Amino acid sequence: MRKEEVLMVSFGGPTDECCGHFDECPGKAHCFVSGIFGHDKAREKRIKEVAHHYEELGGFSNFNALTEKQAAALEEELAKRGKPLRVRSGYRHWMPWVADVVQEQKNEGVERLHVLVMAPHQSSVSWDWYLRVVAEGIEAAGDGAPQIASIVKPWWKEAGFIDALADRIREAAGDAKVSLDDPKVGLLLTAHAIPASVARTSPYCQQVEETAKLVSEALGVKDSLLAYQSQPGDSTIPWTSPALDDGVKSLLDAGKTTVIGSAIGFLCDNVEVLYDLGVEAKRDVEAAGATFVRAESVHDHHAFVSLLADRVSEAVESAQAAV
Repeated sequence: MRKEEVLMVSFGGPTDECCGHFDECPGKAHCFVSGIFGHDKAREKRIKEVAHHYEELGGFSNFNALTEKQAAALEEELAKRGKPLRVRSGYRHWMPWVADVVQEQKNEGVERLHVLVMAPHQSSVSWDWYLRVVAEGIEAAGDGAPQIASIVKPWWKEAGFIDALADRIREAAGDAKVSLDDPKVGLLLTAHAIPASVARTSPYCQQVEETAKLVSEALGVKDSLLAYQSQPGDSTIPWTSPALDDGVKSLLDAGKTTVIGSAIGFLCDNVEVLYDLGVEAKRDVEAAGATFVRAESVHDHHAFVSLLADRVSEAVESAQAAV
């Protein structure tokens, strides 16, 4: 039997380790954000602005730790189902880099990879890019590198994902002691903005809209509002809209006195979620005299982990049948 593993591919976040890119470390958050922007000197103002968001929240990110919890939960669930596959995480923008993980797998004799892209919605700047990073890692590892046996199908409209999102929103409403049936309570659903030109050539917005519709239906909410967050402030090109601040304004103009925010395009509470929703949206809502409540991301919610296990199992069985 050839050795196979699940490679969980995610964005990554800065941890308390030096990336080694600079002779003098300017700070982990700065290194991380600079890497996202391709170390472009022309974007230095924007790099410092985003790095400051990380610094306001402690200088680091829990992204990797939260993703490792998802990986551990998935590995445990697969083992319960008689599929004892190791699940390893590799990141696009921080350590352990995807290429380094692939090299480790090669060194340990792994031959087949079931690639799990940790992005619920597909576009060339998310899903496709992750797959390119895996392909580049395999190429860099050279002869004897593990090969892709399967790519796990996306899940933007699957019940396990929708149920987990809806459950987190119910928890937030319960903590705030408000009812989603109350006409004064507004539901704000967000996903990461992408360039409008990219949106025109991908199913991203359609998938995000479908997720939002299904979550709203699961909660019995008829007038939720979908907005796109984290657009770069220095960009000269159009991005998907409405922007987060416009979405907040629309809910406040509609007379909502409580706004519940849920980042349905994210799988864990990274700094973009914590800052854009937990700081900026909260500030804008409270400045208007209303209350803002942020729902936790799906993280390792049992329904979501079970869905991932379903998807991975399907991929493994299909790949094995094809051998």
